[in-house]
Amino acid sequence: MTEHTLVDIELHENQNDKQRLRVIVLDYDQTLVDNTVDFYEAYCGAMRYYGTSCLLFNDFLELLRTNNLDRAIPRGVSPEEFFRVFRRLYLSRHSSLQPGVREFLVLMKAFNVKIIVVSGRETPSWYIVWDLNRHGLMEFIDDVLTLNDMACLGLEESFLFDKSGLIKYALRKHGVSSGVVCIGDYVTDYYSCISIGGVFIGLNKYSERNSELEKAGVKMLARDFYEVLVLLSQNGFLA
Repeated sequence: MTEHTLVDIELHENQNDKQRLRVIVLDYDQTLVDNTVDFYEAYCGAMRYYGTSCLLFNDFLELLRTNNLDRAIPRGVSPEEFFRVFRRLYLSRHSSLQPGVREFLVLMKAFNVKIIVVSGRETPSWYIVWDLNRHGLMEFIDDVLTLNDMACLGLEESFLFDKSGLIKYALRKHGVSSGVVCIGDYVTDYYSCISIGGVFIGLNKYSERNSELEKAGVKMLARDFYEVLVLLSQNGFLA
């Protein structure tokens, strides 16, 4: 075997190692679980906090599906103020697993991939741990962080629902610097992911919401975790 061939093999192995999937960063609400009713209850709670009656569920669902939730915010209240209240009220009572998520997590652990859940809620992380245990998934999860942990860790958001600080913290904690894939349903998940050098996959059952991600620059879009597995395979992450 020539020296040139040995160099080619070494370069190929280094490229594969750089591409190899090491960590999945999962958003929780509307990504790992479908909890539209919980979302609705928190949204209504924020409306009542500002002295406004809640909108009907079907009207809320249409606003959610089309990414227009700002339209129902009470007059005189900024979206940032409103959603800061909203995310403190967001609890888990009615969640169900997204299609394919259990199979996805089992396969990721078979590939020795770390699974880190990073939520945009401002509720304590133990609440999500409780929900994961209820669904029998916590055995597959290596860490759970929420925006409630930001102050304790001395971190700040660059924009509302910015998770990049939490993701960086989790990667340092688990000794990972490459091979990061993030999965989420909203543009702030995407911006948080690319700011730390991760690869992003958008996941939504509503095509309109995936269209918003596509406009923001997202290249890989899925409707469920079965499609996520196909995307990971097609892009060489499961080689």
